[in-house]
Amino acid sequence: TRMAFYAADSYRLNSPLGYFAFNGGLRFSYWDFNKEFLVSPRLNVAFIPERNNSWTFRFATGLYYQQPFYKEFRRPVEDADGNTVINLNPDIKSQQSIHLILGGDYTFRMLDRPFKLSAEAYYKKLNNLIPYEIDNLKVVYQGENLTDGYTTGLDLKLFGQFVPGTDSWISFSLMKTGENLNGITVPRPTDQRYSVALFFTDYFPKFPKLKFSLRGIFSDGLPTTAPHSTRDKGYFRAPAYKRVDVGLNYALLSPLAEGENPSGLHRWLKSIWLGVDVFNLLDISNVSSYYWVTDVNSIQYAVPNYLTRRQFNVRLTIDF
Repeated sequence: TRMAFYAADSYRLNSPLGYFAFNGGLRFSYWDFNKEFLVSPRLNVAFIPERNNSWTFRFATGLYYQQPFYKEFRRPVEDADGNTVINLNPDIKSQQSIHLILGGDYTFRMLDRPFKLSAEAYYKKLNNLIPYEIDNLKVVYQGENLTDGYTTGLDLKLFGQFVPGTDSWISFSLMKTGENLNGITVPRPTDQRYSVALFFTDYFPKFPKLKFSLRGIFSDGLPTTAPHSTRDKGYFRAPAYKRVDVGLNYALLSPLAEGENPSGLHRWLKSIWLGVDVFNLLDISNVSSYYWVTDVNSIQYAVPNYLTRRQFNVRLTIDF
C-alpha cells in the first residue's frame, strides 16, 4: 500500500524592485512494503522587475523521490543449485533527486507579432539510483540502490505566433547525466547530450485557408551496451536521431474572427481542417535499438533495428 499527501501554499509580495511570487509545499508519502516514510519539500520563486515587466525570472528547488515500481525491485539471486531466481528486494529505497533550477522568460514583439524567449539551467543531484541497462527494447534493472549520479543542462526556446493561437518555436538543449557505476563514472542510459528542434506553422500568402507546418529534430544518440554487460565494462553511442516532417492543412470550415457572430455550422463547430502530412520527409533510417548476434568465437555483433521510414498521413480535425 502506498499513501501520499501534499500540502501547498503561495504568497505574493510587491516591492520597489518588482513583484515576487512564492509557492511552496510539502509532500508526505508512506510505503508499507519497505516501511519508507518520505518528506519532500518544494519551493518556487518568480520575480517580475518593476521597470521592465517584459522579463520574468524563476528559481525552483526541491527534494523529490521516485518510488520504485515492480520491475525495479525484482532482484536476480543465485540459489544453492546455481540457478538464477528472482525475488523482491524488501530493502529497496526510493530514488532521490535534489533539484536546482534557474530560468527566465523575455517577451517582445518582432515583425508585428508576439515572441517569447525562454531559458532554463538546471542541476539535479541523484542518490539511491537503481542501475539499469537496455537490451534491445527491454529495460533490465539490477534491483538494488547501487549508484548515485547527476543531471545538468541548459534549455533555450524561442516561441512566436505566425498563426494566431498557434506557437511556432525553435529549441536548443544541452544535457549531461552520469552515474558512478562500480567505481567508474559512466553516462546514464538517458544521456542525450544535445538536441535541436523546430516547429513552424504559417498561412500561405493570399490563401488564408491553407496552412503549412514544418517539424524537425536533430539529437544525440543514446549510450548502448551489449547484452549481459554494463556500461562500466564498455559502451558505444547510437547514431544521432534526425527527422523532418511537413504538413498541409486546408480549412473546410475556418475559425471565426474575433467578435464575429456564429451562424450555420459555426453554431456547433469551431473549425474543420483537412490535413496531409509527410512523416520523415528525407526518408532517414533512424536506429531504435540493436539486435545482437554471437558467432562461434563468442564475438558479438550489433545489428541495428530501424524506425519507420517515410510515411504519408491524411487526417480530418474537427474542433467543437
